[in-house]
Amino acid sequence: MIIDRRGFAALLLSSALATSVRGAPTANTLSIRIDYAGAEALLAAVQRHAIADAEIDRLLSIRGVRAMVANTTKYIPEDTAQVFRIALKEFIATGKVTHGHFGISAVADRQAAARAAMAALKSDSAIAAEITAPIKRYQPDTGPLTVTIYCVAGGASDGFVMDDDPEPAFFMAIDRSQGDADGVKLNMTHELYHVTQRAARARATNPAMRGFNQSSSTPPVRLLTTVLEEGTAVYVAEPMLAHGSGPYVSEWRAGYAKNRPAPAVAANFALFDKLLAGLTSGAMTWDDAYEKGFSNKCPPLYFVGYEMAKAIDRAYGPARVGAYFQEHPAAFFRDYVALSHKNPGAIPAKFSAETERAILSWG
Repeated sequence: MIIDRRGFAALLLSSALATSVRGAPTANTLSIRIDYAGAEALLAAVQRHAIADAEIDRLLSIRGVRAMVANTTKYIPEDTAQVFRIALKEFIATGKVTHGHFGISAVADRQAAARAAMAALKSDSAIAAEITAPIKRYQPDTGPLTVTIYCVAGGASDGFVMDDDPEPAFFMAIDRSQGDADGVKLNMTHELYHVTQRAARARATNPAMRGFNQSSSTPPVRLLTTVLEEGTAVYVAEPMLAHGSGPYVSEWRAGYAKNRPAPAVAANFALFDKLLAGLTSGAMTWDDAYEKGFSNKCPPLYFVGYEMAKAIDRAYGPARVGAYFQEHPAAFFRDYVALSHKNPGAIPAKFSAETERAILSWG
């Protein structure tokens, strides 16, 4: 059986956004295009009773499927495209998977929920305005930007942006949605803000910032960069919590609520201090730091950046938040440290003196 590409839907949606960065008006526009091909193809594949290598080749030629596999390999290097082939064949033949971590069994189990979420997204004529509205006040200097949202199934992440991807795009694991389109739209806003971050960096005046990314940095600067990127995305997407009551959006609400109390905020900042010290001394690897600070849904260091962004927004305004993506990530931390000394009541928690010294030495 050949996978029928005629059923793949792509929806082009636009929402014009205008903002100011550093007080100068910019013609920033943001359009989105939703591509369901990857999710629909894998959902169809797991229902099959047999599959040939040529048909898996066609599956991997679809951008969303190929990216899902590559993102899994990023986190689990031994889980290559060849392992994906073996796992898919094994599942189709036996109904079980003993190879890889591509979530193929889960894709099969979640078919109905994934299809329900996609149907809801396709029928929502206001989706562009819904997911881009929270970004409007915080959009970095991207210029005109059209972003493709690839709905995928399986893999290691709820949503992700590919490293060094020349296409403005991100990928959304629709099979993890539990059929809850409101939770998917929140996640879309989060990931869409990541794409605007990268687009702004590509336009930075400083050439060093144009080529800057997490993987090209030292581990301590990588920590700062990840906190900036994830924390601001969590902050910008927060208004989406107001919509819906489904299980997926409720998981996000629970994650925000867990990190909101003052003791949790203090513990999150203390964890940042510990991880930065470990990375700076070489006593800790980046993988260890990532596992402790950034793994799972709504992890602690996302909410260090969230609290920093909230305090900076209140003190300096939304344009300052968007402007960080054309500067060294230490600028975000330096502004927060300066605010903590100027107006201690404006911040929820302080960094350690050691962390402050390290921050002020960067950039």
